Amino acid sequence: MPERYTQKPYANHSASSLRAVLLLQVALPLLVLMAAILALILNVMAHFTEERLQRNLQVLAQAISLPVSEAMEREDLNQVENSLRSVFGISEVYGAYLFNAEGEQVISLGSVNPTRRQADEALRQTEEGEFAQYESIDGRNVYSYFMPLFRTTGQPNGFLQVTRRRSDIDNQLLQLRNWSWTGFGLLSLLVLGTITLSHQRSIGQPLERLLLSMQRVESGNRAHRAEIRGPKEVRHLATGLNGMLDAIQLAELRVARQREERETMAEKLRQAETMAALGQLSAGVAHELGAPLSVVDGRARRLQRRLDDPRDVQELADIRDQAARMTAIIEQLLSYGRRSRAEKRSLPLAAVVARAQALIIDEYPDAKVHVDRTQDCHVMGDSLSLEQALTNLIRNAIQSSEQGAEVEINWSCTDEQVTLTVEDSGPGIPEDQRDKLFEPFVTTKAPGAGSGLGLAIVKRVLREHQGDIRIEDSASLGGACFRLTLPRVQSAPPSAEEGST
Repeated sequence: MPERYTQKPYANHSASSLRAVLLLQVALPLLVLMAAILALILNVMAHFTEERLQRNLQVLAQAISLPVSEAMEREDLNQVENSLRSVFGISEVYGAYLFNAEGEQVISLGSVNPTRRQADEALRQTEEGEFAQYESIDGRNVYSYFMPLFRTTGQPNGFLQVTRRRSDIDNQLLQLRNWSWTGFGLLSLLVLGTITLSHQRSIGQPLERLLLSMQRVESGNRAHRAEIRGPKEVRHLATGLNGMLDAIQLAELRVARQREERETMAEKLRQAETMAALGQLSAGVAHELGAPLSVVDGRARRLQRRLDDPRDVQELADIRDQAARMTAIIEQLLSYGRRSRAEKRSLPLAAVVARAQALIIDEYPDAKVHVDRTQDCHVMGDSLSLEQALTNLIRNAIQSSEQGAEVEINWSCTDEQVTLTVEDSGPGIPEDQRDKLFEPFVTTKAPGAGSGLGLAIVKRVLREHQGDIRIEDSASLGGACFRLTLPRVQSAPPSAEEGST
């Protein structure tokens, strides 16, 4: 009882301000918006209604043009007149007129007749095809549709004119607007009456909502927020309550985010340790296998020279091919496990791409590798590592495509970043496989066709150069698009060593 008693004076004090809020901030904007929407809808409906009425007349003229043209060519005026009279079975038609190729009126059915000047002008315009226009005939405003007529030989044979009164169109549009605005007026009265009858209860409801919000928060619903509406005083109270709840939630979220970041960092450290161990293991295994494979290849080569049986020679050749393949895998293992220790320097990106392109052309002479050299910029890095990464990307793009593979290399520069793309004409890479491809020993190629280390080496090189790589769809070639980003540096003058080379 005491709480309800203290709320009544506040309700009486704010009655007048609430009425102004309701009328000025709710009713008036709502009615203005509804009026604007209605006006827009009426304009659109009027446009379509007018087009429909005009199209009906056009369809009617087109429907009788063929029988009229045939009867006129046969000089059967009775048939022509019957065809023209048939259009008056539709109420919209006001007049129908037939003119010959010289602009002379052959048949006129209607309350008014076009002048010879109007006929000559219409004849001239029908030379370019059918058309329609609003015009005045004997002081009557009409909408006319003109249909050129042709002989069977294709020569002009006059034109057909069908009209309807413009007032018919205007009356339908006026009737549409009158009914619409009448309905809007009744709806506006209904809205204003509803607001006027309900404003007396608008003081207690905001306060009750605010108290209900406090009770819900007190019961444990921390995500609930009070609605910011009602008189100014109630809005201030609701804003203060929401601000306090937001601050509490923000603090809880900050604690949770820090906990997640610590867990993520720990997971990254575990992954880094695992990758480092894998790299060391790969380098050790590759080092131990390199010498035996060299011995196998050398012995096979000497046996090839001694043996004469073609089958034995072919089997030794197969052994050497497999040994060469294992040697290539070992080189990739060594490259993945070995970090670059070369001193990084400013490198022109165009030169790095050109060297990688030359290596690929020697390896795949039939591949089409297009490079956009319209812009050049510099990056800070190790030339050999970047060339190896680009070579792996281009080789991967060629191998993923069929015969006649096409590869496009483009790059763009901003003040702080260089973006390079390698696009291919292959089948593309599904989204669910894109992130996994940069992991060691993961490949989309057939078993035995790849080691799964090429893209992992690219990822490592970019990470050493503070860069990144991601896979997208190629818009130009339809295959995959590898987008590389590297920090940009300002070009530096060549050193003495570079100048001598």
